[in-house]
Order: sequence, then structure tokens, then C-alpha cells
Amino acid sequence: MENRSTQKATIYAVGDSLTWGYPYGPEYSWTTMVEAALKQPVINLGVNGATTDDMRREIINILPDVEPRSIVIVTGGANDAFEGVSQERFLRNYRDMVERIQIARCQPVIGLTLPINEEPFGERVILFRECLLDELKTESAWKDVLVVDFFRALAAPNGVSMDPLLAEGECHPNKAGYRKMGEAAIDFFASL
Repeated sequence: MENRSTQKATIYAVGDSLTWGYPYGPEYSWTTMVEAALKQPVINLGVNGATTDDMRREIINILPDVEPRSIVIVTGGANDAFEGVSQERFLRNYRDMVERIQIARCQPVIGLTLPINEEPFGERVILFRECLLDELKTESAWKDVLVVDFFRALAAPNGVSMDPLLAEGECHPNKAGYRKMGEAAIDFFASL
């Protein structure tokens, strides 16, 4: 997408419990922090337990009502890891969502999901992250797709698990973790 200000663009955040703000609620989500900091409307469409199949359906449902030039950020993969979704299906869902967002003349953004501190699911999330990063490097249709790296923002020094100081259990951030997600998103959206 061309260089432009996002000041008036609405941000639609499609995702799972990590977008919704579990276990605290949407008022603690990174989406609320972005809206407050940038004075820009952010619609939190996070659904607890959502897989990329669910997110794909949400994208299909919302896009007819989304204004062109809006920003649509999709953050998913944790529940795909838990449910045993194949890497091929995960990537097919993301390809479809990105294509639909582009056809709607909106800016696609991928939020790379968080590390999970429970095996074997943590390894699967890392594989999903790597396949998305590879797709961004090799797929010409994705040349305008942008990325917010929530994974890196909450990773422990080992680079593969969530920092325990930012974790609430094995796969969700605590309030400090949501603040870190918010900071990463604010820095990203402010730079557009």
C-alpha cells in the first residue's frame, strides 16, 4: 500500500484470546492501548479460542462493511497449535485472509502470535511463525503485507518461550505482557 498516514484509518484487530485480552478482558488488550495512545479507532474482534479457520470466516463477514484503506491486523496461530491444525492449512488460511483484505483495498497486517510455554505447542507456534516469515520473503503478493512481531516483544531471552515475567500461565500474557504487546503495536502503527 502507498505511503500514507493512518491517522484516520480504522484498525480492525481480528484474532483470538490474545487480541481479546484474556483473562482480563478487552480493556486490558493491546487494542485498547493503541486506540488510547494514537487516538485512532481500533475495533477488537478477538474471540477466545478462535483458530485461523474462525478468523478467516470473521474476515469474510466483516470486509463488506470495512471502508477501503482501513487496516486489518490478523493475529492467530496459538489455537491452531493446540488443535493440531496442519502448517499447510494454517498458511492457506492466512493466504486467503491476506488476499481478501487486499481485494477490499485495505492494508493487511500480520501480528505474529506469542510464544507458548507448553510443549509440543510452543514448537508448533514457532513453526507457524517461521512459515509466515518465509511467505513474507518469497510471496510477491505479500510484498505490501506488514508485520507486528508480538512474539519477539514477549519472548524470553532464549527466544523460544514467553518471558515468565510477562506470562499468565502457559500461553497468555499477564497485564505487563499486554502492556508490552501494546507498546509494540503503538510503535508499529505510529511509524506508518
